[in-house]
Amino acid sequence: MKDYIVTIVGTNHNYSDVETRQKLAFENNTLDVYLKTLKQIKHIKEVMILSTCNRVEVICVSEEPVEDKITEFLSDHSGLNIEALKEILYVKKDMDAVRHIFKVASSLDSMVVGEPQILGQIKEAYRWSVEFMTSGVVINRIMRRAFHTAKVVKSKTEIAKGAVSLAYAAVLKVKQKTDIANKRILNVGVGEMNRLACEHFEEFGAKIAYIANRTKKNALEIAEKHKAKVIGLKDIPSVVNEVDIIITSTSSKKPVIMRDFVKGKGKLLIIDMAVPRDTEGGIEKENGVDLVLLDDLKSVIDESVRFRNRQAAKALKIIEEELEAYKEYVESLDYDEIIKKLRIIAERIRKKELNRFKKMYKDDLDDEVLEGVDRLTHSLINKILHEPTRNIKLFIEHPEGDMYVELLKRIFKIENVKKDVKCFFSENSSK
Repeated sequence: MKDYIVTIVGTNHNYSDVETRQKLAFENNTLDVYLKTLKQIKHIKEVMILSTCNRVEVICVSEEPVEDKITEFLSDHSGLNIEALKEILYVKKDMDAVRHIFKVASSLDSMVVGEPQILGQIKEAYRWSVEFMTSGVVINRIMRRAFHTAKVVKSKTEIAKGAVSLAYAAVLKVKQKTDIANKRILNVGVGEMNRLACEHFEEFGAKIAYIANRTKKNALEIAEKHKAKVIGLKDIPSVVNEVDIIITSTSSKKPVIMRDFVKGKGKLLIIDMAVPRDTEGGIEKENGVDLVLLDDLKSVIDESVRFRNRQAAKALKIIEEELEAYKEYVESLDYDEIIKKLRIIAERIRKKELNRFKKMYKDDLDDEVLEGVDRLTHSLINKILHEPTRNIKLFIEHPEGDMYVELLKRIFKIENVKKDVKCFFSENSSK
């Protein structure tokens, strides 16, 4: 089996700022051009690009070291000076590269440990490389194992538990105070925080009743999604009595929810995620008003992050176990060894049948005939196995070569294989 070098050249949130990553980023609608350009570089056999807001990585399989060529490619693509680029790039090779991919897929290398989006982003990047035929047997093998590792980490740890966004922290904070199901919500603002909060609260059974915004037109999309009514900021006092919870996160320099709005309302929970705050000072002193501010939510997030970091230590042990399993799996795919075992099995059967033949006709056949039968059966075995063994050697170049080898093991009982044989897409299909 031919040895290849697995190389990752990239940068992430720990090595570079947002502006630099934006220059390095790749757009999906032109990704085929970049992938094919990279694959044309001498010695590169397979290549994949992972480009998100927090990382840009080129993953490749090559016959010779190619990190300098990839750096030149990234420099040309981004317009960044090569020397400056080298300062913010990391290079990982072979098992260190595989370990890194496992960690990224398991969300241990994310800005927020445990966030689920990265696995979907890797799967999407991998699909592009398959679709544009720039991946092959090695990348397919690594990705299949990476997705499996992420699944094991998720099932054996609680790394995704708790709040890591202000919007989700708001849900957890409210859950501590009251049952969310069937609560009617007034959402003030249409920013990303508002959108996420509305989605999270609706997931827990709340009803988004009103979307309030300074410009009603900008609120139509989010209102339509949640089947809510759009109102202006001036209309807030008229609907306060109809809701149980107010979520607010605007960019206003002045409060948009005044004490007068809630006087005599009774029980009302207000989640103010704005900076500066959207609620008038002292509003929490009104009877029945429970106010949750940004700092209250940050404490929830801090505790969640501490918990996830503890879970990350467990996840790292799992990754090392999966890395060892990956090494063993790769070693088991030694094509020459499989051919050798296949021939041993065939030879064992030949000799067993030859001995049976000798016992049956021991008195009727002389040594010359027996020797001829021995040569004949040996020749038959060689001719029968010639084409299969020649084809097995070609599997290493085929994207689904691993699947073929697994099938051979099962068909000829070369090894005890209990797991179902799957193509490289099958473990990639589920999120």
